Amino acid sequence: MDPWLWELYESGPPDDEVSVILRLEKGAEPPPSARVVSRFGDIVTARMRRSDIIPARQSPGVLSVKAGEPVTLPRAFEEADEARLGAAEEADEDMGLEASRAPMAARSSLSPEVGDGRGVVVGICDWGFDFTHANFRNADGTTRLQALWDQRGFGDPLAPAPYNLGRLLTREAINAALAEPDPPAALGYHPASGDPTDTGSHGTHVADILAGNRREPGSEVGLASGADIVFVHLAAQKLGELGNLGDSVGLLEGLDFIRQQAAGRPCVLHLSAGKTGGPHLGTTLLERGVDAMLQEPGIVLIQSVGNYADAAMHTHARVGPDQQHTLDWLIPEGDRTPNELEIWYSGQDVFEVKLIAPDGRDFSVALGDRLPLRPGSTLWGNFYHRLHEPNSGLNHVVVFLYTAAPSGRWRVVLRGRDVVDGRLHAWIERDVAGRYQSRFPRALASSRYTTNTICNCFRAIAVGAYDGTRPDRPPTRFSSRGPTADGRQKPEIAAPGLRIKAARSLPRDGWRGEPRLCVKSGTSMAAPWVSGTVALMLAAAGRPLTIH
Repeated sequence: MDPWLWELYESGPPDDEVSVILRLEKGAEPPPSARVVSRFGDIVTARMRRSDIIPARQSPGVLSVKAGEPVTLPRAFEEADEARLGAAEEADEDMGLEASRAPMAARSSLSPEVGDGRGVVVGICDWGFDFTHANFRNADGTTRLQALWDQRGFGDPLAPAPYNLGRLLTREAINAALAEPDPPAALGYHPASGDPTDTGSHGTHVADILAGNRREPGSEVGLASGADIVFVHLAAQKLGELGNLGDSVGLLEGLDFIRQQAAGRPCVLHLSAGKTGGPHLGTTLLERGVDAMLQEPGIVLIQSVGNYADAAMHTHARVGPDQQHTLDWLIPEGDRTPNELEIWYSGQDVFEVKLIAPDGRDFSVALGDRLPLRPGSTLWGNFYHRLHEPNSGLNHVVVFLYTAAPSGRWRVVLRGRDVVDGRLHAWIERDVAGRYQSRFPRALASSRYTTNTICNCFRAIAVGAYDGTRPDRPPTRFSSRGPTADGRQKPEIAAPGLRIKAARSLPRDGWRGEPRLCVKSGTSMAAPWVSGTVALMLAAAGRPLTIH
């Protein structure tokens, strides 16, 4: 069974309702225990009781059941991160170039013939949208938002059907709130709830690049300024400290919600959410669902490729018969956050896998088995070695370290026993808080194959970042590199992602003289340039277009 599904199955009362994704045989119906919420071809999201998970896996016509895997808030680099920004700064002196410290120069105005995206819906799944900002309001002060679905919470009468979670904030409700002295309080939604660093929410900055109308003085971005906006503030069901960030179930249902809101109009879906694990083959149920949806005319999905090129969170190797390969996994001192490591290797091979803790204690798990990491009375985590993951055919090693696990140097020792292929890929998952990110040693890590997990779809467009402050426009150091694990080119395109000035969201304590624009960097700042351009293309075409 899927490791995340085991974690979900064992994490609470049997009668709890949980969220899952199912993959069905063509023409098959979901098991009776599953309440279907959204459909994407043979992929469905559903609710079921925790005790029904194992029977559902064994039901006729069910090929795979997955738990919702957490997605994380991408780190947008702030101006204070200057030392980490840019493209190969060490080479600047040799090249006779100097990276600019200023934000990227403002773009020239678009030709009137290009249009403004009117008639297109742009849907953004992210965190923190400042509906009060001038760049998202019409000339009369009303909102450009068609709808805002805040996925947090249960039991609210404003929860939209059939999802039955969070709150649906309509255009009418948002306009009524904007007429009040304190609009966020009137609406019950504050963008600062999606702004953990109080430097401006990620979702607001992204949305302004994509679709801002430049009403705020000094604004320099904003492409599809006439498009209707649908925003989904992602959240997850029963994920504890991860619950305010969202998971793959909520993400798929957010995309479905936007699709329903578009109601047949041309629609651009925009994602920056991500994670690093997974097979990187486009075979996860989330990616399969996205690809199925993108077969519908008039729907395009743009995804940032990730900021993991220099993060030391991926490595790959080839192991021969009776050869041994060791992965060092470095957990920062004082880390009290969960950590996760995944290894994927050919389903034709058999590896012995041993995990060695910083104190020298070791744990081994056979192919097809799992093992609790419990050296005494304290559970450190779980160790899985899955045979033939059903959607990729690969063998899959997963180590979950809980908060009680010791920090320091962990080691994973792999030995080839029956080897036909021998190749392996390993990815460390992103730390939720970002402060205690575990890593591989720099000498072991690779910048290749570092694409965001969910941007390896066949039909979605993945976007990397280049430095638009320099005349040669080099790729930024952080922008994730491809290819996918099966050799496909990702990203397909790059856009400016360094020092982009766009809307800053309302601070927690209100405006106190701060600029209402801010500078951020990341592939999250690059992807909305492409999304906005595609929205203009859809509007200009005047008919549904299909991704080929």
